[in-house]
Amino acid sequence: MNINQMFRRMKLYSFVTILSIILLGSCSKSTLSPDYVGEWKTGKTNIMVRTEPKWMKFNFYQDSATVTIQIKSDKTVSGSIGSAEFKTGKLKKNWGLPSSWTGVSYVVVCGSIGKIYTNDPLSDKEVEIWLSPATSSGEMAAELRYTENKAQFPMADLKFKKVK
Repeated sequence: MNINQMFRRMKLYSFVTILSIILLGSCSKSTLSPDYVGEWKTGKTNIMVRTEPKWMKFNFYQDSATVTIQIKSDKTVSGSIGSAEFKTGKLKKNWGLPSSWTGVSYVVVCGSIGKIYTNDPLSDKEVEIWLSPATSSGEMAAELRYTENKAQFPMADLKFKKVK
């Protein structure tokens, strides 16, 4: 490799590094639309829980429950999914494709929660709530996902209404 090739490669690496730093810095400074801030609640919704007693053989359990979330302007979230509560959730901007393509604008990382309903076989599970864009009329579609061990199992489709 000659000096010109090394110089070009160094310029490319420098450019990529600087661009990455700028992009990461701008993502952390994003502000949350006031349409999201506040308390949101669903009606009774069917929620599916799955277990994996043997490799790639799942058992499914279903019951209904309500979901409530409280989104604060500092992007912290608390709430309940049936009888399971979480207090230290984080609201993260969707890093994937734009929400106009995916339907997901934010992800509520709830962390580990307990039993959602009486016959829930999992006493501990990691979940996320994938939020669609909130409307000014106070409605928001969402999806509850089981995300333990990098899974993305859809547990329920949610229809939130903002509590006034």
